[in-house]
Amino acid sequence: MQGKDKSVAGSVIDSMTLINRFYVYEFASEAYCRDHGRSRKDIVGKPAAQIWGEASFKKIIKKHLDQCFTGHVVRYENWLEFPGQEARCFSVSYSPYFNAKGQVTHAVVASQDITDLKKEEESLEKSQPGFKSILKNMHYGVFTFDTEGRFTYVNDIVVKRTGYPREWYEDKSLFDMARPQERESVKEHFNATVQGEQVSPYEFSYKRAANDIAWAQISTTPIRKDGRIVGVLGVIMDITKRVQSEQALKESEKKYRTLFEDSRDSIFITDKEGILTDVNQSFLSLFGYKKEETKRLRAIDTYVNRDDCITYIKRVKEQGFVEDFQVKLKKKEGTIMVCRVNGTPLRGPDGTIQGYQGIVRDERDKK
Repeated sequence: MQGKDKSVAGSVIDSMTLINRFYVYEFASEAYCRDHGRSRKDIVGKPAAQIWGEASFKKIIKKHLDQCFTGHVVRYENWLEFPGQEARCFSVSYSPYFNAKGQVTHAVVASQDITDLKKEEESLEKSQPGFKSILKNMHYGVFTFDTEGRFTYVNDIVVKRTGYPREWYEDKSLFDMARPQERESVKEHFNATVQGEQVSPYEFSYKRAANDIAWAQISTTPIRKDGRIVGVLGVIMDITKRVQSEQALKESEKKYRTLFEDSRDSIFITDKEGILTDVNQSFLSLFGYKKEETKRLRAIDTYVNRDDCITYIKRVKEQGFVEDFQVKLKKKEGTIMVCRVNGTPLRGPDGTIQGYQGIVRDERDKK
C-alpha cells in the first residue's frame, strides 16, 4: 500500500499493524514488534494465520477481520497465543480503511496487552482480605463508587494519571469526570452495572488537570454485600496513545490521498486483469476521462499498439519494475501521445501478482 507516513508511524503509533484483505500484514509498528519479540521482517508480508497459528486465526481473528472488511469498527478482548508461547490477553480494535471508491482495502489494527490487568481483576474477585492494599499497589487505575456513581476510593495510579489531587474526588462522581458529550453514555453503562448486568469494557474521554484530553477504557463490576449491590468497582486503563495512534493513522491516510490526488504525475492502479481500480486527477486530465468512465476501463485500451502493453506487463513480471518504458498511448477522443511509463507489481500473500501500479508521463511535458 502506498503513502504510509513513516514519521508519524515511528513517533506516535504504539502497538499498531495494517492487514490487507488477504489477511497479510503490510505494516507493523516498532512497539508491536517489541511487544511480541519479533522483528518487522518476521511479521510484514506474513499471513496472520502464520503469525498467530491456524487455530487462533480461524477461531478468533478471521471473523473479526471479516466484520471489519464490511466497514465496521470492531473491538474485542480475548486470550490469544503465539505458537510456542503462553496465552496472553489482548484488547484489540480493528478500523476499516477505505480507498477512494469507498471500498475497504485494509484493517488498521491497534492492540494492547492487558494480561496483567486481567490477572489482577481475577485476584480482586478472589481476595477480600487486604482489599485496599491490593488496590493501592495495582499497576492500573482503580476506583470504587457508591450506587450513585460518587467516588469512594481512587488508587495512586488514578491520581497520578489524571493530575487531580485525591481531595478533588471527594465530592465528585464518575459523570463529573467524563466530558459532557459522553456523560449520558457513561451513565447508561454505569447504571447497567448497578442493575447487576454484565457490561463490556467501554471507552470515554476526559479532561486531565493539565487541561489536555485523555482517553480511558473502563471495566466495571458490582460490589455485593449480603447478596445486595452496594457499589461498583472500576478498573481503568489509559488508551490515549492508542486513540492518538488511530487518529494519526487516519491523518496519514488522508495525507496520502491528498498527495495522490494532487500529484502532477498521472498515477494509475489496476487489478491483475489490467482493469483500472484507481486513478488520480492528473490521469483523468491527461486522458480526458471522467472518474466514473475509468471504473471498467482496461489499461490495454489506452495503448495504440496493444503488444506494447503485453511487453510492459512481461517486464514488470520478470524485473519486478519498469522504468521509462516509452510507448504510444491514446486519449479518450483518439489523440495519440508519446509517453513514458513507470510501474511496479502489487503482490498477494502467496507472492503472486494481484495488480499493477504506475505513473504515466507525457513526453510533451518535458519539451
